[in-house]
Amino acid sequence: MDYAKRTIGRHRKFFFMTRDEQSFELAKANFDCDVEAGPDTAFAIDMLKPFEADPLRALYVMQPFGEDDVDIAEARAIVDGPLTNWINGPDSLSRLRKSSVLKAAMRRGFSRSEMVAQHCEDVAARYVDYGVKMLSGAQRIITNRLHGHTLCLLLNKPHVAVARSGSRLHDFIGSWTGDTLLVEKATNASEILAAMSRLPYEMNGTWYKSSRPIDLRPGLPAPDLVPIPL
Repeated sequence: MDYAKRTIGRHRKFFFMTRDEQSFELAKANFDCDVEAGPDTAFAIDMLKPFEADPLRALYVMQPFGEDDVDIAEARAIVDGPLTNWINGPDSLSRLRKSSVLKAAMRRGFSRSEMVAQHCEDVAARYVDYGVKMLSGAQRIITNRLHGHTLCLLLNKPHVAVARSGSRLHDFIGSWTGDTLLVEKATNASEILAAMSRLPYEMNGTWYKSSRPIDLRPGLPAPDLVPIPL
């Protein structure tokens, strides 16, 4: 923290963007720079189309160790479903490929820095595709990851965000995405089943919530979450 304070203070033109209220308050209190709040930049991806996949009643996209203190084994005993953490993808996702070198040469040049930039861009795109494939067949998703929540919104997937009260995941939802019907919050394993029962469901092409038809067309959940052309 002290190093960050000194570095930002010396910069004089540093601009700090935060994505939740806790981070915003911390930055305002500690750093000598302009601070603004905004949604996660992953929303710049825009809406995503799911892949064809075998249907799956529930899928856990969980980080095994984090601030949420959720007992994953207890949760899966209540609501059964496979467990994954999409950052643990195959090694092939992060390997340098010839296609990245060629794209860098055509778009940017043969310098090392340009090739690294192109490689990082391609790896990020592969991980998004990997995450979309993993989530596509699930009817309900339980996650304690912010990017799991974000990807569910971009795929129009009903999901439960499970984390302790006051966590950054729940803080982000309260700040930016709480108006969407696609997410319900739970603070521990015992609340997951009740939260799932409140999620919308699809029947014969129509979406329902609490037995009432609803409009759940794909779309970003708040006016502030506007995709930025890249």
